[in-house]
Amino acid sequence: MYTDERKKRSLLVDFILKLILIIIFVLLLIHLVPWPDMSSLNPLKDQIFNANLQTMKEAGITYFTTERLPAEIGDKTTLSLQQMLDMKLLIPFTDRNGKSCDVKASYVSLEKKETEYLMKVYLKCGEEEDYILVHLGCYSYCDSAICEAKPNNTEPSSTTPKPTNSSKPTNSPSPSNSPTNSPKPTNSPTPTNSPKPTNSPTPTNSPKPTNSPSPTNSPSPTNSPKPTNSPTPTNSPKPTTDPGKVCEYKKEVSTQYSEWVYGPELMKKNGQKLVFGYNADMTEQVIDKGIRRVVVGTKGAVYERVYVERMQQEKYKTLTYKLCNNYNYVADATTVYRVLDDWQYTNDYAYGFVDDIPYDTLTERWVFQSVDYDHCPSDCASHPYGVYRKQIRHVEVSTEYTNVTASCGEVVEKSVDVYMTVPVGTYYTVLKTPEQTLYGNVQFYQVRTRTILQNAQTLYQYDDCKNPTLGDGWTFTGKTKNK
Repeated sequence: MYTDERKKRSLLVDFILKLILIIIFVLLLIHLVPWPDMSSLNPLKDQIFNANLQTMKEAGITYFTTERLPAEIGDKTTLSLQQMLDMKLLIPFTDRNGKSCDVKASYVSLEKKETEYLMKVYLKCGEEEDYILVHLGCYSYCDSAICEAKPNNTEPSSTTPKPTNSSKPTNSPSPSNSPTNSPKPTNSPTPTNSPKPTNSPTPTNSPKPTNSPSPTNSPSPTNSPKPTNSPTPTNSPKPTTDPGKVCEYKKEVSTQYSEWVYGPELMKKNGQKLVFGYNADMTEQVIDKGIRRVVVGTKGAVYERVYVERMQQEKYKTLTYKLCNNYNYVADATTVYRVLDDWQYTNDYAYGFVDDIPYDTLTERWVFQSVDYDHCPSDCASHPYGVYRKQIRHVEVSTEYTNVTASCGEVVEKSVDVYMTVPVGTYYTVLKTPEQTLYGNVQFYQVRTRTILQNAQTLYQYDDCKNPTLGDGWTFTGKTKNK
């Protein structure tokens, strides 16, 4: 029995020791084993932010056509992200957390510099914000008015790209065993500083010895660099050195236009087909002036004829009384009343169907004003829910001649209308729907035109053959003639 208790105690101690060892192992594992860094996901999130910046950049370049470019140096045009979304230049996007970016603080701006345009694309999404700068200009490789400058681009920006002059062929260095009158490689000019061909004999006039090795087997001199983009001599002829000859040069002249004449801004009509851009000969351009919400017409008022029946005062008969001639009188079935003033409107209104309106009396009456169509949408024409305004007048009880005092002045027999309250039905023409102003989103555009002053053409002239080109776009055609 003692042995069993001892075994149980030993097993319990072993279990506790093992549990302690396991806990120590887990703690060491937590501290020593490197766990994944969640910040490693930041590059993916940064890619989302950068993609949004690039989307805004491309939309901005598309928006800034020729007409929207800043005109003067220092001028800046700014387009908010909200405006870009409104004009459907891009679709809404979200940040890395799936939330919308700040459409008012985010923007694209374009500033005109001396030789280019500088675009700033700024994006703010929550606490994250950044911007990029894009250099734009009119380069020969642009497909639109302006485009982004390529890396290491040395071409100056211009609104009208200029044609580039064809590079001059270089003098090929002669082999080592060429005749002594051939130019030496050490004197071979570089492609950028090619001398005039007056003292340089053409390859056709340079005799070759029969034992001269072919140029293909002759190693080229190491101190004579070879231009990488130089065209072959066959595509760019050299003027002759014959002093008795003159050379023909040509120049491509582009089409010359008059100044643009701008027409008024117009609204696109229903069914009208509108294509923005230039026509075939570039003499007309349809310019997109944006979509605006404007008045496009009116919807006429709608009237309805309604039937109103209610208890009103109506003349029942006429009786003759001896009364004062200075006053007007009315009567009911039992009493004659002197009318002291005329009917006057008050600011009291009554609303409801026929049974809801008080009866008229000799001193009060309710005048029909309009129909409240919100309370009788189904049958307003036959059972209108009316709006009535109260009128009042003042009367006093009068007596016949026997009690009239001498202050009356003149007593005469007067015909007095006697009134009774009876049901009366009346048709009214009431305003059901007032005239409405109609608005719509309308495309605006503008047309500008110009005329062709001179069509594109090729000019030719003869000049001295000493210059490979005459400058200003003139190039040698390869033809010569005697002076």
